[in-house]
Amino acid sequence: MWANKRAAPSAGGPQKRLIIKGLRAIPALPANYKADTLARLQSAIRAIQQNQLTPQGLEELYHDCEGLCLHKFGSDVYAMVQAELDTYTHQCLGEINRLPDASANESVLEQTTRFWTGYTQQLGMIKCIFLYLDRTYVLQTANVTSLWSMGLSVVRQCLVDTDMKSRLVRLVLGEVAKERNGRSADETSLHCLVQMFGDLELYSQFFMPSLIDATRDYYLKESRRLVGSLVSIEAVQKAQSTGSSASDMSVPLYLAHVKLRLDEETQRAARYLNPNSKALLLSTALAELVDKHTERLLVTSFDAMVDAHILTDLANLYSLLSSVNQLDALKQYWAKYIKRVGLRLVQAPELDVGLVSEMLAMKQRLDDIMRSAFQGNEALAHALRESFEDFINSRRSKPAQLTAKFVDQCMRSGGSSRSADEDIEGLLDRVLVLFRFINDKDLFEGYYRRDLAKRLLNGKCISADTERSMVQKLRMECGPGFTKRLEGMLRDMDVSADLDVKFTSLQQTQQADDSNIGFHVNILTQAFWPTYEPMPLAIPRAIELAQEQFVQFYSEKHNGRNLFWQPNLGTCLLKVGFDEGPKELSLTLVQGTIMLLFSERDELSYGQIQRDTGLEDIELMRTLQSLACGKSRVLLKEPKGRDVAATDMFTFNAAFKSPQTRIKISQILLKEAEKESKEVEEHIQLDRMYQVDAALVRILKARKRADHTALMTELLSQLKFNSTSAEVKERIETLIERDYVKRDDSDPSLYLYVA
Repeated sequence: MWANKRAAPSAGGPQKRLIIKGLRAIPALPANYKADTLARLQSAIRAIQQNQLTPQGLEELYHDCEGLCLHKFGSDVYAMVQAELDTYTHQCLGEINRLPDASANESVLEQTTRFWTGYTQQLGMIKCIFLYLDRTYVLQTANVTSLWSMGLSVVRQCLVDTDMKSRLVRLVLGEVAKERNGRSADETSLHCLVQMFGDLELYSQFFMPSLIDATRDYYLKESRRLVGSLVSIEAVQKAQSTGSSASDMSVPLYLAHVKLRLDEETQRAARYLNPNSKALLLSTALAELVDKHTERLLVTSFDAMVDAHILTDLANLYSLLSSVNQLDALKQYWAKYIKRVGLRLVQAPELDVGLVSEMLAMKQRLDDIMRSAFQGNEALAHALRESFEDFINSRRSKPAQLTAKFVDQCMRSGGSSRSADEDIEGLLDRVLVLFRFINDKDLFEGYYRRDLAKRLLNGKCISADTERSMVQKLRMECGPGFTKRLEGMLRDMDVSADLDVKFTSLQQTQQADDSNIGFHVNILTQAFWPTYEPMPLAIPRAIELAQEQFVQFYSEKHNGRNLFWQPNLGTCLLKVGFDEGPKELSLTLVQGTIMLLFSERDELSYGQIQRDTGLEDIELMRTLQSLACGKSRVLLKEPKGRDVAATDMFTFNAAFKSPQTRIKISQILLKEAEKESKEVEEHIQLDRMYQVDAALVRILKARKRADHTALMTELLSQLKFNSTSAEVKERIETLIERDYVKRDDSDPSLYLYVA
């Protein structure tokens, strides 16, 4: 009841009262209100399901639903809607499910698609009519889902109860298989049914596992069939060359087929499958097509693909193996290939002439594969470096010697190890890559230093800047200690050039006549240059006077320094008059000394030449052989022949002819390559011996005592070259004898430092 409320007193007139009274009776609903309203809503649902017009307008039907909900009949309305949807769904899907499988597969899919399309449209309209029910009763009641979710659950339950779910999955998978076999499929129906599975929450739970199982089974059979017929690339090429049509498949073709299959699965997932299925589909296909057959693919044609430099197929192989985490297997075959090919080059002495060129070409080819096919993978790049280092050092000092010789040919003017248009700096950078793999870098330095000395002394350097650039590269790689002597040699040549200018100026000042013989000297610091054996040679008086003059000149500038002359390293240029005309002969100092003997007499015996020059037989014979038996015979020998004997007579060949004005007569080289190599290695071994001794003493001085194992471990970590246990033990024994080290009295394996 409403309470009476007194009105506030009015200032302008009499007071009035406002009285509010309660209702006399609550209005009652019509007797058949609920039943009639539910009947109208039910007929509207059925009309919608039959694609007919509703008897009432949609707004009127909405108000009917609102009225029932306001009068607490929401549960009855919800139950009625659910019953109508359930009846309709079972009726429609039951009719579809009764269709025969064999003759109406496509019809079943089409009719199910048509049902689902219509059903979702109808459910949307029904949801609009009963929107008030969704917003009140459904929200206010626990464990009651929205009309849309309820409508979907009705279809899902019907599919489960009738087991039509399994049938639809089987039919959809049949369409997918049909498309995989190259035939067309009903993509519209497939897309709609896959979307239906997703909306009904059957995709992940039921459809996806079946799809993956079918995919696995399909590619399992296909891979077994194709891999079983795999043949090598050589076999395919042979079949093509003979014109025969072989049904066997090569690895490149198989890889291309796998890529095509993966593209198809990617497009399939984009066209009508759930996009989230793509990753699982591709991983399943890869597992059957690639992962299970990795070993067979690598064994069959990996080496041949690398030999043939097939970058596209190698890129496909890398991509596929990377997708299945099989790069470790690829790394093993990659390393085996490099070692096998490299050992075949290094271990064949007959290939020594072109070994470095072959290794450079091999490295460039493998780097191209790494960059273009293997995407610069760090693990494969590491395997490449390890494999190169392994096979290069399998033949002790030979690669170091050949690499140094290759650099010598590149740096020598007129060298044949580079093409005319090849950048010398780029070539040296590539050689430096091989140098990094060589363990015996000190051997390389020994051979390189001997070759550098020959180039500098004979004037055969392609350019001084290039020589300095190479030394600088080696300095950056190995440190200043490695290039100390090389830099000293280049510095000696610069200092010698400056001294030569000053000495030449002095000669021109002191000698106004034409007696200047053009005497030039190179001052070599003994610690930097290779060791040369002194040669007894009675040089001409004019050269002897020039030497004495230079000694006096040099002593004034550098007091206390001793000069030792090396005539076997000298060269000279003689002007000789022949019947044809004057010629300039480019000779060694020994050759020039012998030729000057013929300026006074035209004929000399072997004994006379030896007496006047003081040369030993070996040196004299090979020098006379170069002058009298070579291509340019400025001397004649009696009796004629290719060899020189102690009883031979030699005559100046005044009738010598040549189209050239300046003629270089090379000295006959003795077969001293092995001797020089042995000398270099002996010097290197001596240097290594000193380094081992110094390292042992340094370690023991710091530790005071160390057992043999610990001493060996630390020593090998400090040395920059390989050393055997036997060599180290020998050096330890030497240090013990020299009282630098002693053994512990109680434990012979323990070494003590002697202060």
